[in-house]
Amino acid sequence: MNRRNTIATIFFLLLAVLFLSASVGYAQPQAAFDRGSEELQQGNITEALDIWYAAYQNGNQVDSRIGFEFIRAVAKHDLYSYYETATSFYYRALVEGSGQQSRVAIKQEIDRLAPIVGDGIARQWNQWWQEQLAVLGTDMRGYWVQQDPTPSKLTNERLIEHWKRIADASARFTKNSSTIYGSDDRALIYIRYGEPDRVRNGILTLQSANIRPWLENQLQQPASTEEMESAPKDIELRDAELTNRLLDAMYRYHQYPEYEIWFYENLYSTQQEPIIFLFGTDVNTNRFSLQTSLEDFIPERAYNPERERDEDEGDEFNFTRAGITPALMLQLIYYEQLAQADPFFESRINALKDDLLEQGLQAYQGMDLQFRTESRNMVNQKITEAPVEKSTYEDELPQIPLQIHHYRFIDPEIGPSIITYIESSPQEAFLIDYYRNREVNSTEDSLQLGTNVLYQLPFYELNHYLQTYTKQWTIDESYAQSLPLIIEKNAGGPVSRSYVISKHTQQSNQSASVELINLNPDSKSINNTLFSSALRGRNKMQFRQPAPLVQHEDSLELADLVLGYQSEDNLTPPYSFTVANDQIVPFGKTLILHLEVYNLAKMESGFTQFELTYRIFPIDDDGNLLSDQTEFILTLNFTNEETTVIEDLEIETADLGPGLYELILNITDTQNQQVKERAIRFEVLE
Repeated sequence: MNRRNTIATIFFLLLAVLFLSASVGYAQPQAAFDRGSEELQQGNITEALDIWYAAYQNGNQVDSRIGFEFIRAVAKHDLYSYYETATSFYYRALVEGSGQQSRVAIKQEIDRLAPIVGDGIARQWNQWWQEQLAVLGTDMRGYWVQQDPTPSKLTNERLIEHWKRIADASARFTKNSSTIYGSDDRALIYIRYGEPDRVRNGILTLQSANIRPWLENQLQQPASTEEMESAPKDIELRDAELTNRLLDAMYRYHQYPEYEIWFYENLYSTQQEPIIFLFGTDVNTNRFSLQTSLEDFIPERAYNPERERDEDEGDEFNFTRAGITPALMLQLIYYEQLAQADPFFESRINALKDDLLEQGLQAYQGMDLQFRTESRNMVNQKITEAPVEKSTYEDELPQIPLQIHHYRFIDPEIGPSIITYIESSPQEAFLIDYYRNREVNSTEDSLQLGTNVLYQLPFYELNHYLQTYTKQWTIDESYAQSLPLIIEKNAGGPVSRSYVISKHTQQSNQSASVELINLNPDSKSINNTLFSSALRGRNKMQFRQPAPLVQHEDSLELADLVLGYQSEDNLTPPYSFTVANDQIVPFGKTLILHLEVYNLAKMESGFTQFELTYRIFPIDDDGNLLSDQTEFILTLNFTNEETTVIEDLEIETADLGPGLYELILNITDTQNQQVKERAIRFEVLE
């Protein structure tokens, strides 16, 4: 073999090795998915998870199917120790998936999420999927990041709950497999809201002894005196025949449908009546599916039975003309059977009976269709008032009142910056947990806010968290602070406050959260939640930062106004006064306005000069500013050596009576006439 042939052989061998390596590298994720799936089918759950874990930790490519199946297996089998990993792998499956198998898996995940995200988001995701845009994975991840009830932790409990619902629905609702979950339509609602508060099920029947007497009474047609005298028997036969005809039609259209009704009592705070979801046998497909109202169990032809009449039947059998249809009778019977299930059905049957009694026989035409439309609209109206989804665990843990306040300023060292205050009121959550553990805390029959409470306080931790996210919804910065838990005898309790100062160059997405932790190993945890057993109260807020201040030496800028008042007992760092984040100022206190002015233009003398004018206007009960009733107005002139001026301006407001006000501050640079204005509302309380 000559040298040229040797080189060619080596070259082709290298190509073959590279091709084989690439092929093996591409096949590895798929092989890992298949091997893990086989182990899972054989009941070897941990073995399957180990295979998939290794594939995600060591592989160069991400098979999205692994991330989805990993979290499915973890949620289905309640593997608490895997929750963090399952959350992480799920996020990677959304963002890092590669190959056609991953693309198909992402499309399936969009379909699985459609019931809980709503039609608008699902349409947008499907469009991005069609266009193969990378923003899709980022946005899907962002959806779940914003749903996370404990954003300071790696585990997303709401995500785990969602997959637990999928597992439950797939196992329980198996009358057919009409949904993406391999189950019937009940899964669509269960995955949105979890277990209903009440369930009523059964089969609609025609077993009513009152059907014939009622029909005979309604179908009696007025006869003339001549008819009554000449052929009374014929009239009786005619009415009896009409009754028999209608009864036959009712039994012909009645299909003994199976039904199941779900009632949700507390899907939103102002809910006054149950939200109703009706499932049952579809009269057209014979499948068990979601219905819009009880009328869906009545075939369409029952509303217009004349379409199927024989030509030789005669006009006397025209039910619609007589004012009665099989559909109308079935409506009466069906609603009557469910009258005890919920006041909604009772009110509907009463309304239909009232309409029948009030209207004459010839006015019945179209009543069945009108009543069907009204029933559908009433059910749908209730559904549209409900949120698109809700966590089962949301109400299990006490919600700690939480408030977030931002103040923008410019720091000479780091530039545009922002102070974020986190304020929480954990006293109620503490007391709920304290009394739940009555036997642990004390043997007394009646507990007071005294020595027993003070003894328990060291077991509790109150933590504030603040996360800032990148555009890809990964955590960019994270802040945590533990605060002392202070309990007072007043109803609301004290406000626990923390703050963080951070660089502010863009409008980042953030989350703030608060958690109350009980570290007493002997205390009872809150049952049936996915949270840590030590967690006894929580809350979270998701928000977007305001736009940063402009830092340009030729542009006058004014920081956000910080409103407060003098108080020796409760200073608010980093300020030397009490900041009124809630914009409430006690009556008789001296108002303090912290202001920072930047980028003042220098005069030839080297000094800067600006004019400050503030006005205080009352606000009426409708929230309107009464500009013609200025309470205070003052103009001040400032001359300084620096281009930045920071002042705590004291405003004597002893004459301000209790009420709502708006303070408008105007800053004018007298050198270049640039103007900045800020406004802030506050309330004076006795």
